[in-house]
Amino acid sequence: MDVFISYEHESKSIADNICSVLESRGVRCWYAPRDVYGDYATSIVEAIEKCKVFVLILNHNSSESPHVLNEVEMAYKRILNGETTIIPFKVDEGILSKAMEYYVKRLHWIDAVSEPLEKSIHHLYEQLVPILGIEKLESKGKQEKEEVGRKVNQYYIPDDPIEFARIQTEETLLYSYEKPYYDKLLFGKENVAVLDFNVLSAESTVRKFDRSEIGDAVFFSYDQQMVEAGNRICEDKKMQFYFMDLTKDNIDDVLPRVMKERGLKGFDFLNLTMTILDLESPFKVLKKIKKYMNPNAVAFIRDVDDTLVFAYPDENNYFREFQSFYKFNKFGGFRKSGRQIYNFMKKLGAKEVRLERCGINTTCMDYDARRLLFESWFSFIPNDFGLTLKENPNDETAKEVLAWVDEYYDDLEEAFFDDTFIFNAGYVMYTVCF
Repeated sequence: MDVFISYEHESKSIADNICSVLESRGVRCWYAPRDVYGDYATSIVEAIEKCKVFVLILNHNSSESPHVLNEVEMAYKRILNGETTIIPFKVDEGILSKAMEYYVKRLHWIDAVSEPLEKSIHHLYEQLVPILGIEKLESKGKQEKEEVGRKVNQYYIPDDPIEFARIQTEETLLYSYEKPYYDKLLFGKENVAVLDFNVLSAESTVRKFDRSEIGDAVFFSYDQQMVEAGNRICEDKKMQFYFMDLTKDNIDDVLPRVMKERGLKGFDFLNLTMTILDLESPFKVLKKIKKYMNPNAVAFIRDVDDTLVFAYPDENNYFREFQSFYKFNKFGGFRKSGRQIYNFMKKLGAKEVRLERCGINTTCMDYDARRLLFESWFSFIPNDFGLTLKENPNDETAKEVLAWVDEYYDDLEEAFFDDTFIFNAGYVMYTVCF
C-alpha cells in the first residue's frame, strides 16, 4: 500500500478527491471507512504500519481531532525510523493546535489554500512520484492541454432511437444508486423548488421528483420532443418541461421569464445529470445558474470520469482497447468532467461538496443489473461511430473502430459476464450544499 490518507470527517470530500485522482494514476491509497475490515482501530494501525507515505489533510479541525493526532503520532514514530514520509496537505488558514504543530512544524506542506484543489492534488502527486519510485503518468502540460480540449457537445441526438433506448437503460440502472442521495438532500423539507438542465429522459426525471417534498419543478431539455413528452406525462402542473439549449441559449434570457410565469423567486434544489461534460465553459454556465439558487440550496450532480474505469482480468486487452475509442468519439463530451466538479462548486462558494460515489462496479450485481451496466456503458460506441461514418464515409478512425467492434464485441461481452470478472464504470455522484 502506497498512501494512507488521514482526515477528520468534515474533510471527507477532499479525501475522496485525493484518493480518486491518485488511484487513477496508479497510486494505491488507504483511507477510512472505505478500506476498514474487521476491528476499526486495528485496521488503521496496520494500514499506517504498511504505508510508504502518510498524507495528512491539515486544517484547524484535524489539528484538534484526537483520532487524527493518534494517527499522526504513529506515523511520526515511523518517520524517526526512516519507514515513512508525512506530507501535510493544508486546506485552510485555521490556527493549528500545539500538539499538531509539534509533529508537522518542520515538514514541507502542500498549500491547498491559495490555489485550486485540482492543482494542489497534482502537486501532491508530483511529490509522491520520486518517493514511491513510480513512473509519472501525467504532466501538468498534458492536463492543461486537456482543459483546452473542451468543446460544445450534445450527448443526446434527437431522433436517435438507439441512443434514446440506451439512456433509458442508464437511468434505470442508476436510479437505485441515486435515490438515497435525493432522499438525504430532501429529508424533512417541503415546498422545494427544483431546477434541472439537459433532461434526456422525461420518465425518469418525473419519477425522481414526483415526491411530496416538491412544490415546483422546472425541467429544461434541448430536445423539443422530450419537452412535449414530459409535459404529456406531468399530470400535476407543479412539474413543467421547457426548451433550452445550454450550449447556445443564454440562461439569463430564458430562466427569468419561466420563473416569473411560475411565480418563483429562486430554486432550492439543482439537478445536473450528464450535463457538465457537454459544456465548453462549465464554470461560466454554472456561475449563471448559481445566481438563481436560494440561500442554503442543495444540488445533486452526476457525471463521468473515464480515468476511474478498470476491468480485470483483461488478458486479451479487449476492455483496454475498447476504452481507447472514447477519446475519438465526437459525441462523447469531455469524459474527465467528474474530477472537476468539486473545484467548480467550491469556486461558486459551496459550503460543502461531497463526492458520494466514485464509480459503480459489478461486484454484488446480479445478471440483470450487469446487463443494464453493459448496455449503458458499451453500446453507444458502435452507435456513435456508425453515425460518424454516416456523416463522413471516408472517416478512417470510424472504419477501424467499427471493424474492431464487428470482430471482438461479442468476445468483450462474453468476458464481461464471467463470474470472476470485475468492471468499474466511471460514473461519479456529488451532493452539494450552498
